Amino acid sequence: MRPPRQDRAAATRARVIEAAYACLLEGGYAATTVGAVQQRAGVARGTLLHHFPTRAALMAAVVDDIADRRVQVLDADPPAEGGWDGVVDLVWRDLQSPAFAAALELWVASRTDPELRAALAPVQRRVFDSARRAIITHVGDRDPRVPTLAQFTIDLLTGTAMSRVVDPDADVAVVVERWKRTLATLTGQSTNPVGNGSRGSSR
Repeated sequence: MRPPRQDRAAATRARVIEAAYACLLEGGYAATTVGAVQQRAGVARGTLLHHFPTRAALMAAVVDDIADRRVQVLDADPPAEGGWDGVVDLVWRDLQSPAFAAALELWVASRTDPELRAALAPVQRRVFDSARRAIITHVGDRDPRVPTLAQFTIDLLTGTAMSRVVDPDADVAVVVERWKRTLATLTGQSTNPVGNGSRGSSR
């Protein structure tokens, strides 16, 4: 027996979004055209346009899908380490995921695409809210510095992850470890002052 029509429609929609996500990872935003997605999804053009009448509508759905993937990473099993070390590991895990790479493609494209930028803004807040909840789970919210340190952690590690786009050989592990030691110093948990570690110097 064939599945109900609405189930088939949902499955087709999901297949198109998955194809667009794969195109984005493989070829970037410019290569993620309606034609390329249609071919990868294996659907008729009319079927794709029924679900997504414009490329902007398709990209808006992909933006939501990417946010869902990143939230799943943040909500997955907690890192082995607790406290701020665990926070750094958690945020870094998200930034190493394919979903972040896809999000980065969209961020760059949104600079000159107001419609895409408008779609990205609310879902980016959703990802940040998920990260903030995960951080509070690790370190609590009694310390008034937590929101600021959480924002610093997200921003610094995001920039570090982005630096590998132009320098794939960058020793980002040094930055990650030094930020862990910095957080330990700032929160009074350090037994190894920043700069006295055994790791090599950063770039």
